[in-house]
This record gives sequence, structure tokens and C-alpha cells, in this order.
Amino acid sequence: MKKNGKKYRKIQREKEIRKEQNYLESIAMEQEVDGINISFLAISHIVVNNPVMRESEERKRKYLDRLETYLKAGKWNRRKYESAELLAYEKIILGSDEICGEHDISYYKYYILLDFMHLLGYEVKASDEPRLELVKAKYYEDFRDCGINQEFVNKLFRAFRGNERDKYKKLKALSKSVVIDEERQYIQLILKNLYFKDQLPAGVMVTATMSAGKSTFINALTGKYICLSQNMACTSKIHSIVNKVYEDGYAYEYDHDLVLTAGKEELLNDNTLNGSDKIVVGVHFDGRLKGHRIIIHDSPGVNFSGDQEHKVITDKLLKGKKYQLLIYVMNATQLGTNDESDHLDFVKKTIGRTPVLFVVNKIDSFNVEEENLEEALQRQIEFLKKKGFKNPMVCPVSAKAGYLSKRFINGGLSRADERELYNFVDKFERMGLPTYYEKYIKKIRIDDVEREEEQLQKTCGLAYVEKIIGAMTTGGKGNGSGIHEI
Repeated sequence: MKKNGKKYRKIQREKEIRKEQNYLESIAMEQEVDGINISFLAISHIVVNNPVMRESEERKRKYLDRLETYLKAGKWNRRKYESAELLAYEKIILGSDEICGEHDISYYKYYILLDFMHLLGYEVKASDEPRLELVKAKYYEDFRDCGINQEFVNKLFRAFRGNERDKYKKLKALSKSVVIDEERQYIQLILKNLYFKDQLPAGVMVTATMSAGKSTFINALTGKYICLSQNMACTSKIHSIVNKVYEDGYAYEYDHDLVLTAGKEELLNDNTLNGSDKIVVGVHFDGRLKGHRIIIHDSPGVNFSGDQEHKVITDKLLKGKKYQLLIYVMNATQLGTNDESDHLDFVKKTIGRTPVLFVVNKIDSFNVEEENLEEALQRQIEFLKKKGFKNPMVCPVSAKAGYLSKRFINGGLSRADERELYNFVDKFERMGLPTYYEKYIKKIRIDDVEREEEQLQKTCGLAYVEKIIGAMTTGGKGNGSGIHEI
């Protein structure tokens, strides 16, 4: 009986897993935008760890020439992603001014092949085989006097064929080969990219009315200045921010053009040639979400008396339900406005059983000496209940303080920003937000750290919000109705 009971439970568990997988696939964001597989934007640049970065400019250019030649041999250079990758490689490799290498180009004979596969996004189809044969022929010609192991090269090309599990197995075996001892760590980076890229991403939609600080909140989650923070929305585009597997020092952006070394100019200004309503950005999230395969969808700010185009786009996004979690950002200084009330009504009518996380932002504007914080938050909870949200999860936070904390740790603050940072440190030490979280969201715990600038991420509430998002997008239960379900 026990054995049969165990078997029954196993069958039921397998059914639950399949049901959950089908659900996730049904709400997964479209993985292709204008012919570009955006899962590639979750891949980090491996070339930053290539020793060719330390070679002379002549050697670097020879390395780049080989990569360009092999792309042209298979005509991959005509495709948007591969050509963008090649441009990025050129900028990264030639941008390094550390010159201490002394290797001949033959030393890089296998690095070049691994980088070539990176340029292809690690995806090789059966239909690509004739083109790969052209690449191999040119490769053997280039390195004919360099002791090439042709059996090993064939294994390397075959390693990127087949399903994900086959790729992992073949690449692990390849990394143990004595032929490629110098490049072993390079293959480990490729495996890291593949493991992360092949995960089904969790979609998080962020919505708010005007002036709630939505852009600053997203900047705080990523730890990067990728959204322009201002009171008036300047774009009707949907921004999707893809988390990259590890920090390589570069941002990606697809905004008509695909730029894989995007700077401030590209990230903060819309490309006028982009006739679609989509912009996709790839950055490594700095914080407690960095290990999560997650895509944040930033909808245009809604103001019912303002730009109706923004509302139309946001309403369409919310109705589409291509997200696992909805984050509703509210302004702590403007709770209960008419615009807020109208948007909450629409959200409640639209989302069904999708989990909702209510973030009360700009809590740094709250005067704790004149008003009780917990009572104010309880009033907001009661307001949300009247709107039909059963046991709403409400999280107070200062996105600005959390963002400054992350930037300080990475050495990215001006003196004026540092002064503001320390004002926040003093303010939140007295505000007592951790007490609120420990009382109302008991299963979420954040450890203290000794450094006060980093501790600010806890005291301002950001660390709690990040951990809650992580729990609700990786198997943590939550239906938008109760904090006890995480």
C-alpha cells in the first residue's frame, strides 16, 4: 500500500510539474522581436576574459579578421545579431589598452572557434551544416601549420548541435580534453551562458500612474541607470529589461538597431527609426535578483487625464497577461488619487489570479515624526481591500536610496549623490522599515551587513522587495492575496 501510495504521489507530482511548465510556457514573453531571439540578450560577453585582450593592436586585428572571415564564409554576417556581435567584439577587444601578451595567432586557434560559436549565439541547426563545412575549410587553411586536431574541431562544432542537455554533456566532455587545456575556463563561461539562457524566463510587469517613481524603481532593481527618471513620461515604448547571467561591464539594447555595447546615449534616448512599440535591454542585475532568469516589462506611465496613447499601450500589456507577477508602484506622497483609483479598478478587473505586489515608493518622503508609518500603510491596505484585492501585499521602499546604495558599492556616485546617500542612511536607521517587514512578511529574512552603505538596501526596503520578487517568480507561491503564501 505504501509503495502504491508513493507511486501515486510521484505521478501526481509529475502532473503538477507538467501543468506548471505548460502554464509558464503559455505566459512566456515572445522570445523573438523583429527576427532577433531576445534570449541571446541574457548571454554575457565571454571575450572580456580572452587573453587576446592583452595583445598588441596588430594581433587583435588579426584575431578579429579571422572571426569576420568565418562569419562571411557562412554568410552569417548578413544577419542582425551576428553582425552586432562582431561590432561589439571589435569595440571590446580594441578598446582594451593593456598590452602584455606575447602569443602568436596560432595560440588562439581554439579560442577563435569558441568565439565564433558565441557570435552565433551557440545555436547551430542541421541546415547550417554546409555553411559550417565552408568555415572549417577556411579555418584549416588558415591554421594548416599549427597542429590542428581535426577530430577535436569536429567535436567542437557538433557540441552545439542538438537539444540543451546534449550541448551541456558534449561541452563538459570537451572541457576535459587535454587538447584545449588553456581554453577550459572559456568553455565554462559558455556553459554558464547556456544554462542561464536556456531557462524559461519569468516575466515581471511593472505598472504605475505618473510620478510614482517607476523608472527609479526599475533602476534600483537592476542597479543600472537604464530608465530616464522624470515626472513626465517621454516615451510610449514598452521597455523589456532582460537579466544577463554575469557582469561583463556592458549593456545591450535593441531599438531598431541592435547595440551590444550600449552606452548612456542609446539607453536613455529612443531611436526615432524604431517604428514598433518595443525596446529590449539586456543588463546584469546587481542585487538579489542577479541569479534569476527574469525579464522586467516597463509599461508607459498611466495618467487618465494625460497622454491616452500611454494608457492604451499599458492596458493592452496588462490584458495580454504575458507575465507571472505584476508589480504595482505607488507614490507614498500621493496615495488614493483619482488616477490611482481608476487604474486600480482596471488592474483588478483585468489580471484575474495573477499575483500582485504593491510597492509604496518614495517612502523617504514620509515624515515619521508627525505620522505613524505602520498606521499609514495599514490605511493603504484597507484602501486596496475596498478595491477588491484580498489581503494585498504592500511593501514600503525608497527606490532612490536602494539605487544609490548599489551605485556606491560599485563606485559610481558623485559627491552630491554621496551626501544624499548618507542622509538616507541616517533617515532609514530611524524609520524602522525592517520591523514592518518582519511583522507582516515573516518568511522573508534579510541578514544585516556591517557596511552601513550596503545595509541601506535592507533599511530602505529594497532588499526585501527583491527577495519577495525572487520568491514569487521561482516557485514561491503567491496569488496577490496574501503575504503568508510566499
